Amino acid sequence: MDSWLSERGSLTRRLRGAYGRLELVLLRQCYARPLREESLLLGLRRGQKAWVREVLLLADGRPLLYAHSVTRPEALRKAWRPLSSVGLKPVGDAIFERHGLSRGPIRVRRLDAGDALHRSASRALGPSSPLPALWARRSPFFHDGEPLWITEVFLPGLDGVASAQKRTCKPARAVRGAAGNRYCAPQGAVGASRQ
Repeated sequence: MDSWLSERGSLTRRLRGAYGRLELVLLRQCYARPLREESLLLGLRRGQKAWVREVLLLADGRPLLYAHSVTRPEALRKAWRPLSSVGLKPVGDAIFERHGLSRGPIRVRRLDAGDALHRSASRALGPSSPLPALWARRSPFFHDGEPLWITEVFLPGLDGVASAQKRTCKPARAVRGAAGNRYCAPQGAVGASRQ
């Protein structure tokens, strides 16, 4: 599980290498209120909308990953303009093709049932069975100084996830007062870029 959490390259590309053809289910792509901690990370005022995209990635019908991306509305008209027409293409495919892209540090977190992202992933999978605690990772990508925050939630269908359910981490220090400090560095993470 640690190698999935600390992967610095394209997670989509790695999933294809491990599972073959992936199916993307677009759950939501719109201007909406981001999570409170995301508003702080993006420097948005309370109640201000952001561009939000949520997808599921499946292999042979088996859900592997729930992904949640968010950026400032004005960034979609400038630095992140290609995302406005990404459609059923994974965001990872679109952003790793960009020149001048930099990635901030990856932070991981265990999501319990009360967490908003856990609830979103559960809703996406349907009411068939309750999900256990899930591992997620979050990192910012920067293009022309504009951040795109991507959170990836690892679902039980991904190999190695079930055995990592009891793993723990200590929250990272608060970064510039941001509320995203409930995430920690993945084990074996090397170096840290700007956040």
